[in-house]
Amino acid sequence: MPVLQNVLATTIERSRKKLIVAAMQSNALMAWCFARDRIENESSGYNITNPLLTGRNPTVGSYSYYDSLPVVQTQEFIKLEYRWSRIAGTVIISNQEEDENKGEQAAVKLLQGKLEALELSIKEKFSAYLYGLGGGNDPNGLALLIPDDPTVGSLAGVDRATEVQWRSSSYDFAGTLNATNIEEAYDDVLLDLKQGTERPKVIITGRNQYRLYRAAVRSKLTIPLNNTSSGKRMMDLGFDGVSHNGVPIIYDESCPVDRSYFLNDTYLRLHILGDNNMKNVDLTAPWTIDGYGQRVITQCQFATWKQYRTHAVVND
Repeated sequence: MPVLQNVLATTIERSRKKLIVAAMQSNALMAWCFARDRIENESSGYNITNPLLTGRNPTVGSYSYYDSLPVVQTQEFIKLEYRWSRIAGTVIISNQEEDENKGEQAAVKLLQGKLEALELSIKEKFSAYLYGLGGGNDPNGLALLIPDDPTVGSLAGVDRATEVQWRSSSYDFAGTLNATNIEEAYDDVLLDLKQGTERPKVIITGRNQYRLYRAAVRSKLTIPLNNTSSGKRMMDLGFDGVSHNGVPIIYDESCPVDRSYFLNDTYLRLHILGDNNMKNVDLTAPWTIDGYGQRVITQCQFATWKQYRTHAVVND
């Protein structure tokens, strides 16, 4: 094995944690999942499944003495099913590059440049994935999980057009949000989504709505993000924000500028298959390529397990 090939394999393996952090810092939702320990590690499986509660038990009711009690077949659940998304990044070094970078200093510069490009590419790709539609083999994005129109399309094998319980909430303010009404608007959304003790745990917002909210509270006493339970970890990962009624508002530069996502992380998780989180594998180049390399692989999926009065998108 060429010396540089051996060094590449060792360096990639040692950089695994750094690449995981790069993915975490790529978008606010992934960072939030790590900060809040909202990661589900699945040991194996072709897909990810869970039941969705769609009905109630009709046998519950009052009676007295020897009244007949109903015993009927119940159908309270339907199955949700998500497919995995597998993502790979490869560092390739040709034998010609190795010949042209003899010596420790030149070899280190070459490896540093390759790894920097890999890290930046991971950040950019995962950032784009989060707010996308999850088409093809891409991971599910918020445009799919919490769409502007939750009455159309399917998710996890369930048709939202026919299953009301599988619809998230959507609010279109059509450009009417401003610094005088955004706090009240956010209050109303939180009230709509509150069910008992359950409510959104985080608001991820784009540039325009974040600026409106900051303008609204500029002269008021607010709770800094780092004073909330998970806010300090988010700030350590490079994200800014404030708090609205105890719910962190996280600014993400990759979020569409006119949108905010209200998320309940009890039911929206990042699932990872086994040890496939920036796992390092050797790349065996075909005989037609004069080179070698290393590949990092992640197999994951964002999945929501409840929708009705649980998550929302605010569009302005």
